[in-house]
Amino acid sequence: MDVIIQEVNHALNAGLYYLSIMMALALPDICAALESSNGETTGQKYQAWCNKWVTRYPTLTSIDLYSMRCGVVHQGRYGHAKMQYARVLFTIPNINRNTFHNNVINDALNLDAVIFCRDMIESVGQWYAAKRNEPSVVANLPLLVQFRDQGLAPYMVGMPLIA
Repeated sequence: MDVIIQEVNHALNAGLYYLSIMMALALPDICAALESSNGETTGQKYQAWCNKWVTRYPTLTSIDLYSMRCGVVHQGRYGHAKMQYARVLFTIPNINRNTFHNNVINDALNLDAVIFCRDMIESVGQWYAAKRNEPSVVANLPLLVQFRDQGLAPYMVGMPLIA
């Protein structure tokens, strides 16, 4: 999990906000799959994870988060029929240093991309600290796509991989 979180932070620091948002929205799926007995996630598991671990956004439901995740990852958009908002507006760092976060403008939800991603990362960190030793997490973690600095035997060894 640490490498995935580092990657999101690196993307934020590099100004790759779309990738950061996409990965931040996928993090609950990864966590829900890790703690699942079969290593897989569902929409209901994603939403249950968000209900428990993403608590800073009273205006954002787990259905909204799941709809955002589905929209961004699968269709490249934020609007979804199941969301309570017509749009999501992620503000990004700007020369005026304006920060607008967690407010509603007409029928759109406004979130600051950096704050939102860091909040999602913090939720994952809290989850991982609480769940890292649970049997399902321990069993599923080796299957997680991750950076492997010495490769992955018996396939490729002696060189770094993401596998």
